[in-house]
Amino acid sequence: MRVKKAKTTKGDGEKEKKAPPLVLAAAWCIPGAGHWILGKKVRAAVFAAVVVSAFVTGILLQGELGTPKPQNPFSWLATFACFGNGILYLTRMTWLNGVGGFLAGIPFDLQGGGNPSAAGFAYGNTFLYTAGLMNLLTVLDVSDIARGEKS
Repeated sequence: MRVKKAKTTKGDGEKEKKAPPLVLAAAWCIPGAGHWILGKKVRAAVFAAVVVSAFVTGILLQGELGTPKPQNPFSWLATFACFGNGILYLTRMTWLNGVGGFLAGIPFDLQGGGNPSAAGFAYGNTFLYTAGLMNLLTVLDVSDIARGEKS
């Protein structure tokens, strides 16, 4: 079986266009900000509404923000997912731990809030993780738009 080589559209002298790092940082930090900067205002509003509403729903369902725990290696995945929420994650962690506690507790000893005995705890966690991962996907979308790969 022969495998065909993929054709490239870039010539030998062409460089691949890169997305501006500040736009990507804004896209991660504030849901919808990257699309707003690129002039995609409706898309920015929709993505911001989806991510923020999922995050708020997770908090209202008594979900716990992911924090790293030394005895649980999978907690790092939850932390990564929640950290994708950007300023929402940082604000909530500061609210729960205080500024001094937040800075002193990195990366361990942070409180993620939530109530494990609440009926919606597991669903709240899922909403928080999903909100962060959706926001990270919007960063990838912003990168594609900024590089001209997508309109």
